[in-house]
Amino acid sequence: MASEPAVSENLAPEEIAEAENARFAIVLLLVAELMFFGALVGMYIVLRFSAENWKPPLFAETALGIPLVNTGVLVLSGFFMLLGSRAVRREGRLGLVCWLCLTLLCGAVFAAVQYLEFSRLLEEGLALNNIFGTVFYTMAGLHALHVAGGVLLLSYVSCRAIGGKYRPGRRIGVDLALYYWLMVVLVWIFFFVILYIL
Repeated sequence: MASEPAVSENLAPEEIAEAENARFAIVLLLVAELMFFGALVGMYIVLRFSAENWKPPLFAETALGIPLVNTGVLVLSGFFMLLGSRAVRREGRLGLVCWLCLTLLCGAVFAAVQYLEFSRLLEEGLALNNIFGTVFYTMAGLHALHVAGGVLLLSYVSCRAIGGKYRPGRRIGVDLALYYWLMVVLVWIFFFVILYIL
């Protein structure tokens, strides 16, 4: 089965070069982001195994329900983003717009619930003055900032999609948003496991 070309033959050479440069730039950004999140995981490992007491007892009892559902919302948004990317490849402008808007909605819901969850945990006593609280809010908070950035990116891409700017050969914005958003989803799945379950 032959793979689909990344750019259309109908594009001018400078448009092809611009699309390939953008693809290279997002790959560099994703590598840098993964190194950043890897450093956070390194921080977690060092602090987790050097602490005598790790999670406060109340955290394990009260913290799993809402974050688990919220993780499901973020994972669902990743599937919606994949479907949007598929729609643009099949010249489905309406499908692209619908899937992008659903991805955007799920991302915004995830960010809002994260904020509410942080507020709830602070009220219940998970403060920044203990090692677990510091690690938890650092990792989850920095991830939430990346989600907010992704929501802004998805808003921009959605507006361009509504305006009909994307087609099978001219979809670089959708592809870049796809790569970034999937990185955000996958990082959260990993963070969720180490922060909430382990």
